[in-house]
Amino acid sequence: MDMLKIARLEEGRQAEALRELADDHLPVGGGTAGLGEPGSWLNNAVGVGLDGPVTGADVDRIIEWYESAGIEPRVELCPFAHESFIAALAARGFVVRSFESVLFRELDPREPVRPAFEPPAGLVVKRVDPADEAEVREFARVGSSGFLPPGMTEWPPEHIEIAMRSARHPRTIGLMAMLDGRCVGAGGMGLHDHVAALFGLSVLPEFRRRGIQQAIIAARLNIAAERGLRIATIGSRPGAPTERNVRRMGYQTAYVKAIVVRPGSGLAPNLG
Repeated sequence: MDMLKIARLEEGRQAEALRELADDHLPVGGGTAGLGEPGSWLNNAVGVGLDGPVTGADVDRIIEWYESAGIEPRVELCPFAHESFIAALAARGFVVRSFESVLFRELDPREPVRPAFEPPAGLVVKRVDPADEAEVREFARVGSSGFLPPGMTEWPPEHIEIAMRSARHPRTIGLMAMLDGRCVGAGGMGLHDHVAALFGLSVLPEFRRRGIQQAIIAARLNIAAERGLRIATIGSRPGAPTERNVRRMGYQTAYVKAIVVRPGSGLAPNLG
């Protein structure tokens, strides 16, 4: 499998998602910068530099756009980005904050995916009804619960609203894991061209380590395969439980990207 091709598909998918979900967006350097409320994961530039050289003026546009909104400039730097983009970021004081692994696996409807561990008896994985307000809200709440920054006990309402907006998107499929009538886990999947991108999977703390995450992963992969998609991707912090779980289910690393930011006094950082 050509990793550059996977990068173009995955970064292009993320750029399109920003264009459709963010409050505002800026086309720049062949990619997209998104804008949302302070602290939102939508405040992020992706796909920049994959189509060729990026000028210093392009990077200045990213900086000015975010800083004028009081938000810390943040870029997901793909390792296949043109070297001119890397140099321009370094020259303007961007620093590495974290890394993200992008993993992938091929899909075949003739080979259903099964969890590596048997889930609890009675667990039901169901599709989210985008027209059901209460169901969409519960999906958003549970699905984002595992990504809370240290010191936070719940996401602010505007963050939940963004997750709900994503769940209602026509190319999104949301799944909820139900046990004894309670939603104990949730995860989404975005469909784009040939790619099914898994995102936002969380299991409530008291139900972890019981195979529920893998059940949700398997269900999403099988739905994608049945719809004719042939590649599934997922992002994870290197070494995180998500990465370990998907490796057990046939995923391998496509590339690792750096999350770079330009800190500044009074600028709101990204919390997601």
